[in-house]
Amino acid sequence: MTLDIMAAIVNNSTRFVAHLGQQVSSPCTVARNVLVALLLVLLGGCASMPERRKELSHPVTLPFMRMEPGECYYLDDFMPTPDSMVSGKSSGLYLRYYTFSSAVYKVWERERVMLAFYSRDNRCWSLFEEYSTGNRF
Repeated sequence: MTLDIMAAIVNNSTRFVAHLGQQVSSPCTVARNVLVALLLVLLGGCASMPERRKELSHPVTLPFMRMEPGECYYLDDFMPTPDSMVSGKSSGLYLRYYTFSSAVYKVWERERVMLAFYSRDNRCWSLFEEYSTGNRF
């Protein structure tokens, strides 16, 4: 099946080059040029691979918060800017998920930390979930 595909590429390339008015020396030359072009594209793709995020020099220090239903935090007033935040609504509750790629929080140092909050009025937030993914940066 691969040879059939290569033959089709060579035939189409030969027709295309002939259509441009250039002289085609042989189908092998066209096939070699196509393979070289594919190899260059693949090598160029490998060179642009994204790098892993480097360690942050200063992790974010998060304030201590209790995970109790009666606690109320006005997050917009004091919470550091997270690396990512997801907010939404489920039934009658507003939800926010804060993710910090490198944070110091309670017993965790320089770890990825996720904090989840809920609110009934979208102002006063209670912490209901906190965890670290264990990835140290």
